[in-house]
Amino acid sequence: MNMCRRLWTGICWAGLLVSLAFPGQVEAAGLHCVFAHYMVCFATYGATIDAYKHEIQDAQAAGIDGFALNVGAWSGPETYYKSRVELIYDAAEQLGTNFKLFFSIELTNTNDIVDMLSTYGPRTNSLLSEGKVVLSTFGQNALDWQGSVFTPLRAKGIQLLFVPFFWPNPVTELPDYQGAVGILNTYSNILDGLFLFGAAGLPYQLAQCNSNYTKAVHAAGKIFMASYTPNYWGCLQTNAGRRYYESDGGEGTILQWNAIIANQPDWVEIVTWNDFIESTYSSPVSDPGVYSSGLQSPQRYCHAGYLELAKHYISWYKTGQEPAIPGDALFYYYRTHPMNAVASNTNDVPVTWQFGDIADVIYNTVFLTAPAQLVISSGGNLSTNTMASGIQSLRTPFAAGPQQFVISRNGVPVIAAQGPDILSQIQVYDFFPATGFAYGTQVKPSPPSPPQNLSVVPGP
Repeated sequence: MNMCRRLWTGICWAGLLVSLAFPGQVEAAGLHCVFAHYMVCFATYGATIDAYKHEIQDAQAAGIDGFALNVGAWSGPETYYKSRVELIYDAAEQLGTNFKLFFSIELTNTNDIVDMLSTYGPRTNSLLSEGKVVLSTFGQNALDWQGSVFTPLRAKGIQLLFVPFFWPNPVTELPDYQGAVGILNTYSNILDGLFLFGAAGLPYQLAQCNSNYTKAVHAAGKIFMASYTPNYWGCLQTNAGRRYYESDGGEGTILQWNAIIANQPDWVEIVTWNDFIESTYSSPVSDPGVYSSGLQSPQRYCHAGYLELAKHYISWYKTGQEPAIPGDALFYYYRTHPMNAVASNTNDVPVTWQFGDIADVIYNTVFLTAPAQLVISSGGNLSTNTMASGIQSLRTPFAAGPQQFVISRNGVPVIAAQGPDILSQIQVYDFFPATGFAYGTQVKPSPPSPPQNLSVVPGP
């Protein structure tokens, strides 16, 4: 979704086969890949090859296999799309870690789409499936895909495997089973599968939509690419009133991934890697605040807590086996001001559409190898919690001031962490959650190394 210009609008390592599409590329017989929706309009660490290498390494450390490059312009005045895509491809190729790239189109100019795919489809790091170049979209139902995109590309020797996000009829952000069936029936002659771009919804709603689509798309014998969204706040939706969906910290992440693991979609796309406007970012960048939205912009906090927690479930989804807990871990998530706080900037727009059980609480998730105590100090208010071993989550009322978290076992601290202060007085409204994590002395989890060559062979 080109949020820069519009406000809302398992891998199996065996069975390598020589690709018939482009020499030098090979395919792996396997399904469960995880990608991340990458907003090319945001250069997280800067628009350089080294900066993009950094991002790719961040993603691969979490078990992510590639980026879906969201492109909202190409031949027009926004020339940075072309230059940045070239840098991203160069970075992936220079790293040599088999990180895959494909496009998520948000263009209406079909000549631009043909030019883009002609240029980058043959590149070494382009994602292939069944010898075809994988292509996705955000919307663009009405384009003449067959005549104006597929046919000219076939004439150039490029076959596409088309897995778009198309809007259902009637349009809804939370489509049901019949919505998926309607899309499949309407566009059956061009679809190889469907992607569900889920963002504006509560965790259980997003999980249900993924379930609906998995059943409908697999019944049609096509590929389904599900989505996982860490958080959503319509920060710039100031004309109609800002929307905020309570994502329940780690609880919402676990709920969505558990549903994905249960339903077994073919692929998953994280929504998003770096949308710093609508709060869906999962990049572990420590300072997302460089992307301001005005003179008095809300503080954007690090969202690494979402990605770090998701690593456990990404590995589970891809391998089919839940990983053992390698050590004690603590994750925290919270807003940095109370719901009833009033901004001193009277021109700032409050959150007028609120969805979910929104409360002034800290969300904690812990991984424990043995029972322990979690002591939370929120604004000086102490809460002591006895926790069993395993994965558990809890909610604690917060108070303004410093926020500290300590896990102790037998009276000995094993983890200590401190998050940003919670404010009692604010200049502007800020619903970007603060997140973080800390590990004990045990080794941190790490994903399996990817194969040196990878693309995917789909199947229901």
